[in-house]
Amino acid sequence: MAEILSQSQIDSLLSSLISGKDEPEVSNAAPGKKVKDYDFRRPKLFTREQLKHLFSIYENYARLVSSHITGILQTYSLVEIIEVEEQQYYEFNNALPDSVLMGLIDFDIKDSEDEEDLVIMDISKEVGFCSFDRLLGGSGKPLKEDREFTEIEIGVLEYFFKGMINLMKNVWFDYLEISPRLMKIETNSRILQGVGTDENVVIIVMSIKVNETQGKINICIPATTLDMLFKKKMSQTKKNIKRGDQQAEEKRRLNIINEIRKTELEIKGVLGDTEVLSQDIYELEVGDIIKLDKPVNSMVDIVVNDEVWFKGEMGDYKNKRAIQIKELNERGSELFI
Repeated sequence: MAEILSQSQIDSLLSSLISGKDEPEVSNAAPGKKVKDYDFRRPKLFTREQLKHLFSIYENYARLVSSHITGILQTYSLVEIIEVEEQQYYEFNNALPDSVLMGLIDFDIKDSEDEEDLVIMDISKEVGFCSFDRLLGGSGKPLKEDREFTEIEIGVLEYFFKGMINLMKNVWFDYLEISPRLMKIETNSRILQGVGTDENVVIIVMSIKVNETQGKINICIPATTLDMLFKKKMSQTKKNIKRGDQQAEEKRRLNIINEIRKTELEIKGVLGDTEVLSQDIYELEVGDIIKLDKPVNSMVDIVVNDEVWFKGEMGDYKNKRAIQIKELNERGSELFI
């Protein structure tokens, strides 16, 4: 909400304008309050809720990675998430040193419209050298000199990367299906291609500690990949809601049918109908014959709650009168189904 100027501030502004000062002095916001500039030419693409959702996902990922690294390196390690921030790719790339340990990942989102769903994972070189030393049976001491990785070191660390990347499938499993795979390891951040310099990206920053070696893990998700993730997640959520509604409707109908089946209904067989005068009924005696409106060989109507559901033939069953159902009445059959 915009700050409302007090009367003294308004008077100060007017006096500065009259005196011709270029920059009138106005009291700033409360001390300690941080104000971040917003670039309207490059608007943010993702909401705060979406970034919080990513924070929650990769908070779980940090715990899994911490246990995984401890297991394969057989030494104490700790991974914790620090922040999730949206920025332009060039800002992320410019902050990296020339020599890096960076894995290019294809998220391979199920039913994705893109050939490759690119994600970048950057690990501090210190942690890379320390992990390589532990994987080959060393003590895991950090390398003092700053140098490039050899082909052998990159080959060994590829195994290290693949284990961490496979864990991403687990944290996204509850939301959508992905099959992440490592495409290659890059050691030069300046020749990296696949992401536009002005493209928005979301950076997940995590701290990592292996023995006494500390560093960072940066996961860079381009806007195109993240947008596809959120679209697929939204689509999956709608499907689950729709499926849940269908199941609820089927359960409701089944409950209604079960209650209806417990209802008692009156069923009777009607031989036929006729119309007579009340005077004739009054004069009826034993032995008189009432002529019905049906032929001798016609079937009997079986009536359920004043509705003709079936037609049948008269007979007997265990020394009692009975009606054998021969056909369903058209109207009654619809009600019965």
